[in-house]
Amino acid sequence: MKKLFSFVLILTLLTSSCSWFEKQQVKKMEQMAMKIDKLNDELKQKEEAYRQLLSEYGLKGDKKLTPEQMRMLALTPEQRAYLKKRLAQEKDSSYSAIIQEILNKDEEIKQLRKEIQELKDKLPKPYVVQPGDNHYDICMKFLTEQKGLTPEEAQKLVERVNLLEYLLPGFEVYLFYDNGVFGTFVIQGTADMSPNQIKRYYKTKLINERDKARQEAEKLSAEVKDLEARKAELLAQLRELEQLKADMQNQISKLTSKNKALSQENLKKEKMLNSVFYHVDNYKALKKKGIVGRFLFGKPKLKKFNAVKFDKSADLREVDSITVNAEDAGLVKISGIYIMPSHFIKDKDYQIKISPDKKSATIFLINPDKFRMSKVLIAVR
Repeated sequence: MKKLFSFVLILTLLTSSCSWFEKQQVKKMEQMAMKIDKLNDELKQKEEAYRQLLSEYGLKGDKKLTPEQMRMLALTPEQRAYLKKRLAQEKDSSYSAIIQEILNKDEEIKQLRKEIQELKDKLPKPYVVQPGDNHYDICMKFLTEQKGLTPEEAQKLVERVNLLEYLLPGFEVYLFYDNGVFGTFVIQGTADMSPNQIKRYYKTKLINERDKARQEAEKLSAEVKDLEARKAELLAQLRELEQLKADMQNQISKLTSKNKALSQENLKKEKMLNSVFYHVDNYKALKKKGIVGRFLFGKPKLKKFNAVKFDKSADLREVDSITVNAEDAGLVKISGIYIMPSHFIKDKDYQIKISPDKKSATIFLINPDKFRMSKVLIAVR
């Protein structure tokens, strides 16, 4: 049987001015929840021993317990009466002991379940997590819809508590509010994993993603070095062509024209080697098209690189920033900007400054070498 109430307490008192009584109410709820968890551990151990006894009796006795009864681990009144009758008739002392132990353990389990239920009845009815739920929205809905707080008041309270970042369907979320005191904690409920287990899972996942990102960054660094070597080679070729042009300029007019064309082409290549190519668009529109997205509360990522047409460029020999207007993304004002792909790191490779009127924003390229020959998506929200 699953451990229904293994939980991580996520409970924080919200204001220092709350009364002693209100704080004690929160503490009392915490203690009851901890006691439920302890009783469930004890119940699990007793049920395991009980299951073994029921199996033994079902194999020896002339009336086997049903599979459903084995799952429920509790005798019906008829089954209990039957066992008591058999106990009175049974002459085999060892067999009588088994029957008596079954009756005793059945009573112990019933009492434990009763005690757990009585404790649960004293707590507020928990919210059972559904697919797609998150702790923040659950708390906001509770405070605004059930307790009548304004969204602003509710947000101030929720921002002061520790929220569980990842929820599984079946988790039970307890919520408490009384005269300025708000608390919340999460227990396992019917979920397959406990809150602690899910936190460890995602922590490991994030570490693996971080290591993968580092490997990709090292790979990109090697590619940048290769591009720099190619750039040096092209510049050397350009100098050779310019010298050849000077030597043959007075000899043949056709070669002069050809050299001129080659010079222009090389200048174009040089500009490409020193330019960043980018596209400005509305973040919501990009997200709707599936071009960008995010996992839970993670950083937005570019999912469909080839779906973006990088229609603008900036020569990094001439500029060290890119200016974006709100109207470029079909917006009235700019509230934020995402730079993708995610290997460009904010405050290390670039900085963003939004104008006071939020009509425009400037992206300062701190590390221009990293942006050379790169394609960048600027998602405006």
